Amino acid sequence: MPSDEEIINEINKIKIKLADEKLAKHFKSWNKTMQYYFPDVDAHFYLKLENGVPGEVVKGKVEKPEISYEITTEDFFALNRGEISGLKLYNQKRLKIKASMPDIIKLQKLN
Repeated sequence: MPSDEEIINEINKIKIKLADEKLAKHFKSWNKTMQYYFPDVDAHFYLKLENGVPGEVVKGKVEKPEISYEITTEDFFALNRGEISGLKLYNQKRLKIKASMPDIIKLQKLN
């Protein structure tokens, strides 16, 4: 099982993508909270974006995040490494996401 630090480091990879110039323009108006739940380690982590700028990754749960993911750490790490697609994980019911459709479409730019 990965440590909290390893999970935070993996989420930080998404934070780096969000800050990339080519992608940042798509998220510049975002004021949203992205929450991740990893059932295999029973832990929540979240990342808040203010005007598209990602804040620190925090261990904990927030009420009513705009974007919520549920995925195992193994699948999350594989997804971030590009070894499996989010669509495949979703279709296999290994990824649950709660977000508006426009947000889901925009998030696909991170892959």
